[in-house]
Amino acid sequence: MRVAFCTLGCKVNHYETQAMSELFRNAGYEVVPFEEQADIYVVNTCTVTQISDKKSRQMLSRAHTQAPDALIVAVGCYAETARETVERLDGVSMVIGTEGRKDIVTLCERALKGQAVAPAYPAPFERREFENLSAVQDSRTRAVLKIQDGCNSFCTYCAIPFARGALRSRPLENCEAELRALAKAGYREVVLTGIQLSAYGIDLAGKPDLCDVIRLAASIPGIDRIRLGSLEPRSIDQRFVDTTKACPSLCRQFHLSLQSGSDSVLKRMNRRYTTDDYRTAVSMLREAFPHVAITTDLIAGFVGETEEEHRETVAFVREIGFARIHVFPYSKRNGTKAASMPGHLPKKVKEERCKELIRVGTACEEAFVDAMLGQRVTVLMEDDGTGYTDNYVRVRCEGAPGEMKEVLLTAREGVLAIGG
Repeated sequence: MRVAFCTLGCKVNHYETQAMSELFRNAGYEVVPFEEQADIYVVNTCTVTQISDKKSRQMLSRAHTQAPDALIVAVGCYAETARETVERLDGVSMVIGTEGRKDIVTLCERALKGQAVAPAYPAPFERREFENLSAVQDSRTRAVLKIQDGCNSFCTYCAIPFARGALRSRPLENCEAELRALAKAGYREVVLTGIQLSAYGIDLAGKPDLCDVIRLAASIPGIDRIRLGSLEPRSIDQRFVDTTKACPSLCRQFHLSLQSGSDSVLKRMNRRYTTDDYRTAVSMLREAFPHVAITTDLIAGFVGETEEEHRETVAFVREIGFARIHVFPYSKRNGTKAASMPGHLPKKVKEERCKELIRVGTACEEAFVDAMLGQRVTVLMEDDGTGYTDNYVRVRCEGAPGEMKEVLLTAREGVLAIGG
């Protein structure tokens, strides 16, 4: 039996797809590219934007078109928040959403036998346990470990709390077992990820936090690098800085979610921090870590965003000097508070602001790479002739996949550094 996967959206989604593919492999299935003929197609959907919704529907339709008799399974956030819509799509056989993925092989086998399948459909905010999907590889040298799921923030633009439910965390002892298994399997770098990563542990007995997981990972022989997923600026306090500074294996790259560089927009977004809070967090990290990379996400053209507020964001991006940014035009999400706010902007305005922020972000990234030239760095090689420094500079140099290669950064091509 053959199974194919398509993944849309964030790193957590990619983690969950890899975990599901391992479940199928362990059950004797052959995992094939999505473009090939398969008996089962699993589409891990995303609902961050309207474009994500559309792509999710398109990929489900594509699977049905290329294999009309195959079992088509929709999982993930769009499948959760638009379950009835997805169930009505031609060819969709099963909707699992964001709960029950650990049972996906059993559910699919029942469906293939013509047996009734009724995956659990939890209410959006009923108590859920952490879904124990095992850590998976992101590349031949890097693995990802999801240690947290769900979100309690309810930013006005975001549908993820409705899709993922309340926050929940992987127990600390389970984190240790997964980390040791990854080290034994030979992975040099582990990425700790989650939907609201900074809130790790507040639902667990004893209230462990992200600092405890970082210290745990740093204590395990064989794990040379620890990289963190997206963090809230308000989580950067002295305890966090002291903990991370004491862990040499922690990568000097921190993805601090921003969304806007305008305080008035941040307030409408319900982001619960100000640009001054963000500046303070960045200052603390830069004081502790030389050549630290600060990366972020931005939403262009939020509801009611004036030209002046947009200019504040552009100026803030230049001021901070991000090593990399991801920019998305605001997308209306039904059921969120922002959807009913007055002042939605025309598509053209959002696109123009998005393009400007991307241009500014690219210039900042090039400047960050330029500042690294002349430095001797350690690169963890991938299998495409490039690799990454611990502060997330992509470097082209010679080396075998998985090799820790020390090189001198001599030049830049676009945002790519050249090492020799």
